[in-house]
Amino acid sequence: FLGYKFVRGAYMEKERNRAQEMNYPDPIQPTKQATDDNFNAAIDFVMKNLDKVSAFFGTHNEKSTELVMDKMREQNLPNDFDHIHFGQLYGMSDNITYYLGAKKYNAAKYLPYGPVKDVVPYLTRRAQENTSVAGQTGRELGLIEKELKRRKA
Repeated sequence: FLGYKFVRGAYMEKERNRAQEMNYPDPIQPTKQATDDNFNAAIDFVMKNLDKVSAFFGTHNEKSTELVMDKMREQNLPNDFDHIHFGQLYGMSDNITYYLGAKKYNAAKYLPYGPVKDVVPYLTRRAQENTSVAGQTGRELGLIEKELKRRKA
């Protein structure tokens, strides 16, 4: 089996620098929509090749997560199918991770580790990326507020 890890934007700076150093075109998609379309195409590829591949979808995007779950249902795959895994950055999109876990999908939180000079730019990009996901930030804040009220009761 070949394992794939799918992410949006996590390695943009490294990929751009590498392309410049090795003199090949910038591999980063020009728009958010192009990135989303490519991510969805990757989901389709994985789902058509599960006899050869495993995938880790590192995403905070609810629509992408739902797309993978829908495709798993279409193929009658169990939620805990060992070739499909999901992950979100610790402290972000907890609603997605908790839902996946409650439904017995393979879900994990991940923590970046390394020198501060490498980790801080990564975390900054993740925070920027997640505030740009339409409606999800407000929803997540609403879920946090609801949980805080529940705990006070």
